[in-house]
Amino acid sequence: MSRLKQVIMSRRFFLYAHRFANAQFQRTLVFPSLPQPPELYHGFDDTKAMLCGECTKVTEKQRTRPKGHRFVITADTQYGILMDGFAMNTPNWSQEIEISRKCVEQINAMVGDERPLFVCVCGDLVDTESSFSGAIASWKKVMKGWERNLVFEQQVNDFKRVWSGLHPDIALVCLCGNHDVGNRPTKASIEHWTSSFGDEYLSFWANGSFNLCLNNCIFSNPTGAPDLFDEQLRWMEEKLAYARENDATHIFVYGHFPWFLKHEEEADDELTSHSSAPSGWGPPGTKFEDGYFTVPYEWRKIAMAMFKKYDVTACFSGHFHQNVTAQSSWGMVSAELHAFYCVVVLVF
Repeated sequence: MSRLKQVIMSRRFFLYAHRFANAQFQRTLVFPSLPQPPELYHGFDDTKAMLCGECTKVTEKQRTRPKGHRFVITADTQYGILMDGFAMNTPNWSQEIEISRKCVEQINAMVGDERPLFVCVCGDLVDTESSFSGAIASWKKVMKGWERNLVFEQQVNDFKRVWSGLHPDIALVCLCGNHDVGNRPTKASIEHWTSSFGDEYLSFWANGSFNLCLNNCIFSNPTGAPDLFDEQLRWMEEKLAYARENDATHIFVYGHFPWFLKHEEEADDELTSHSSAPSGWGPPGTKFEDGYFTVPYEWRKIAMAMFKKYDVTACFSGHFHQNVTAQSSWGMVSAELHAFYCVVVLVF
């Protein structure tokens, strides 16, 4: 049997068909039940179009479900987070795996009108990106970079194994968080992530609504990859303009970092409140400044100007590890999700 045939016939090939890097490429989502119009494919060619069903006349650009549709948002699955703060000879994330399994089971059990078209995991898929040597977790502090890399790779493998259990008729979108690409993302850290999960930013249509999925970790700190920041910024404006020109029913934006917690003009030093760390994170009483969780104003205002100009309906994110909603001055909803929770969004 040829090597190619072995790969095609392998269990992993079938498990990961239309998942991860096999679904997130050419800056769009390649999924059989959500056919995209050809103009969305970056470097579009007819061969890849046929492979992903793009030759169909009706695509998700059209609204074909008059009763609306549902999608699921979750974030911070963060395999390894629950052992933070503990010295461990053998790091494990069995609790996080079990939580994800239950989540996948619940989503798969949704039927009829409640069944979602897709699930978006808004970053921090895993916990141990190798640059986190200064993290609170004691076991991270003593590990060398290559050791943290090994842990990271195993966490990624376990995440993919569990989430590949999502039913084949439900699409899955995976976005990166700071624990996936670092607090100061670089070209190398981003490429490390994309080698496993595919494009770190992409766009796709679903029932006439336009979905913009971002690597907004780079908005939190673009200094490690300024060229990639500028590249994504240009792409964002192009796609937002395209969505409006094509009469998108809604425009939804997904990322890891909340753009703001109270209002879009909040200054970086305006949030004086603190949030308590989860049990086991550092000494008793450990807290985080709430300002740590949002995109700095210098970079946020660029995105907000675009979102206002093109009338974005809502933004979804994680990172804050609390359920919070806010609204911009022009009515855009900003929703941040608690770790391990998932929210079902109904779109009319």
